Amino acid sequence: MESTIDRYRVVKNDLARPHRSGKVECVACAHRCKLAEDRRGVCRVRSRSGDGLLVPWGYTAGVAADPIEKKPFFHVLPGSEALSFGMLGCDMRCQFCQNWFTSQTLRDPAASQAIRPVTARALVDAAVARGCRSVVSTYNEPLITAEWAHEIFSPAKREGLLTGFVSNGHATP
Repeated sequence: MESTIDRYRVVKNDLARPHRSGKVECVACAHRCKLAEDRRGVCRVRSRSGDGLLVPWGYTAGVAADPIEKKPFFHVLPGSEALSFGMLGCDMRCQFCQNWFTSQTLRDPAASQAIRPVTARALVDAAVARGCRSVVSTYNEPLITAEWAHEIFSPAKREGLLTGFVSNGHATP
């Protein structure tokens, strides 16, 4: 599966920091992985490329219009729908994970989840067409796919949609 998602990654530097060891530190989550060239972080979706990171981009592993009440911020826009999207990978391995197929696909051969190429604009257009009032990165850990979420959230905000993450909260302070 890693070879499949490798086709859907781009180099970004926003969450990469040079480390005194000569490695690149990824600050997408609180693990703060120190990566040698071509090495993957604990999430399995981020890896070093030169002075930057190859990060997930241009696909989803799941998209659905969900009632906002399914989200942990159900009090925001009650009665509305949120376009929910997710990718693959997670920085944790919770045995109780309700989204195990998407979060653990890259670690567990018993998990398998197809991915679909998509553009940010197509996701925003789908949200608007469906009458969604928000767009939410969910199903996997959004902190490790933050660059792609930002690419989607920018046009979503221009369309007047609220945006959000459903996260495990294991963030870099």
